[in-house]
Amino acid sequence: MTEMEQSPENTPTLKGWTYQGVFVINTLLFMVVMAADCIVNHTVTMWSEVGILVITVIAALKVRRNDLTAVVWSPPIVWLIALETVGQIDKQEGGTAAHRQLLHLAYGLANHAMWILGSVIVAIVITTIRRFRNS
Repeated sequence: MTEMEQSPENTPTLKGWTYQGVFVINTLLFMVVMAADCIVNHTVTMWSEVGILVITVIAALKVRRNDLTAVVWSPPIVWLIALETVGQIDKQEGGTAAHRQLLHLAYGLANHAMWILGSVIVAIVITTIRRFRNS
């Protein structure tokens, strides 16, 4: 069998989101979710937590098979980027600017760690199933 006659099962999937695309699309979508959450509720609430999970599931189903690992890495990175950009809509009062920023970062990650790690676990499960299903 020549290279041009390879079976479809052996060729890598070129349809879907790329590695970089996962981070860009997830970040933009999640920034919209977190911004809406902060504007409506004046803090990061369950909307953002469910949002990161839903966006991770969508990405895990849309990503190219060759770029599955991007989905596993994206939830904590996307959360951090959104928290440090649009998450600033909710300003904490008191203390110096550095103190407020440090507390914002620490509480923003610690208070929602279960959802962030849960999203990572869901991404691992979905990508593992996709990897073995298509093998």
